[in-house]
Amino acid sequence: MQKETTLITVRSVGRRRVSDDIAEQLSEMIIGGHLPVGSKLPTEAELVRDFGAGRSAVREAIAQLREAGLVESRHGIGAFVCSPVAATGFKIDPQTLSSLAHLRQLLELRMEIEVGGASMAARRRTLSQLKEIEIALASVKEALAQGAAALPEQRAFHQAVAAATNNPYFRDLLQFLYERIDAGIAEDLANSVLRGDGPQGIERELNIVFEAIRIGDPDKARRAAWNHLLRTADRLGLRGLQGWEESRMTSLGEVKIPFCEAADLKPYAPQFTPPPGATDCHAHIFGPDAKYPYTPHRTYTPPEASEEQYFHMLDSLGLSRGVIVQPSVYGQDNRCTLDVVRRHPDRLRAVVVVDESVSEKELEQMHDAGARGVRLNLLFRSGVEVSDVRRIADKIAALGWHLQMLIDVSEFADIRDTLGRLPVETVFDHLGHMPTSAGTNHPGFQEMLSLVADGKSWVKLSGSYRITGENETPYSDIAPFAREIIRANPERVLWATDWPHPYINVDMPNDGALLNMLDDWAPDAATRDRILADNPARLYGFDTTQL
Repeated sequence: MQKETTLITVRSVGRRRVSDDIAEQLSEMIIGGHLPVGSKLPTEAELVRDFGAGRSAVREAIAQLREAGLVESRHGIGAFVCSPVAATGFKIDPQTLSSLAHLRQLLELRMEIEVGGASMAARRRTLSQLKEIEIALASVKEALAQGAAALPEQRAFHQAVAAATNNPYFRDLLQFLYERIDAGIAEDLANSVLRGDGPQGIERELNIVFEAIRIGDPDKARRAAWNHLLRTADRLGLRGLQGWEESRMTSLGEVKIPFCEAADLKPYAPQFTPPPGATDCHAHIFGPDAKYPYTPHRTYTPPEASEEQYFHMLDSLGLSRGVIVQPSVYGQDNRCTLDVVRRHPDRLRAVVVVDESVSEKELEQMHDAGARGVRLNLLFRSGVEVSDVRRIADKIAALGWHLQMLIDVSEFADIRDTLGRLPVETVFDHLGHMPTSAGTNHPGFQEMLSLVADGKSWVKLSGSYRITGENETPYSDIAPFAREIIRANPERVLWATDWPHPYINVDMPNDGALLNMLDDWAPDAATRDRILADNPARLYGFDTTQL
């Protein structure tokens, strides 16, 4: 049974090509839903009548719609509406860029996309991609030095940055924008580059973008790209692009710091008996705030979590020892962490946060206080970047310390090349901090497993709620990841509560429930005891005679 033809209401045809006007009105009806998907267009005779046009104009209009993918012709039946979602492509006509308003709008679009792309590249770029960006930058410098505008070279630089996002949508969309910009305002761009100190400014701006990507600092990369694009707009005579005032990047950091929920202070005993020397390998102590103030650059504000509350949790779970890890809210002020560890040398060890300026004497003092590792937090605002990894590793190697990495292994490029050659052992926080949706076959997770299998790295089975897709324990989607880690090398696996569970977006778990999850992941008692007691004793230097 044939579908009925949809009735339409049309405007009078204007002075431009009749077929174009007919095609535009019919397109609006299709996209607006007046002509729904699957409906039959009016017949050719009806369209001639409604538009007051000739048959050739109607046929040309239908041909345009067919070419755009908005309609399809069915032999002997007529033309039918297709889905406009796949058919309506995103278009930028280079000819419109002669208009100041259109040019401003296009540069605003480029800013929003390219700034985010530079940030993503800083987090995800591989060593080979970094080399490509560096080569492209050298080409820009060489062309500018020869007095050229270096437009192709600048474009190659930005394309190399886009490729380093490892997101093909970023790459392809930016390629689309660059082609339209080149086609529409190439001459204006060239003139703007060569005007005044344009060459020096561009070289300086791109150097800053490259350096931010090289050191792996997403925030610096975002700001560097923003500055370059704003200066590009200035050179084109487009100061003050909408939404990109000079204060924009400063104000981006002025956000409300959220408060965290307190831990469950009534932990219940696990369903199995932990071995002597069982250790919680990752926890934090917070406060009192009057004595240990938080950094103003933190991403969250935790409630006070005292050592008394922590020991109550350990005792309730049957755990003997703990490792206090310096949280990001204290920056590099390790006093709170070291003070509590210093008071309990038999039960506690510390992992601190430092930068490359730390002295040998300061490290030795921290070692005497109970520190056995340095945490590099590359997710939150701790002031430590990827570039610090090697320099800090060299400083702590003589003490036998390790580097503890808070990173998302799905976004950290060249894990094996970057970490596998360090002179110290490395520890991955929170199962690699990769969302479970990425799957156990993700290359980043597999690279982490290879380091564990080779005995070069450790992994903490902790912070499951930070990567799960579920809201309550036992977080069943975590189990495949935990089992793969244990299978890779059970002698390089640790377990931890992550007490008092700061800054999480799921229901507050009970620490007894978290320990029960280990019983599911490692049902073999010998393996479980190794993870809870033997492995921590070796890594953190606890007394092994009590095991």
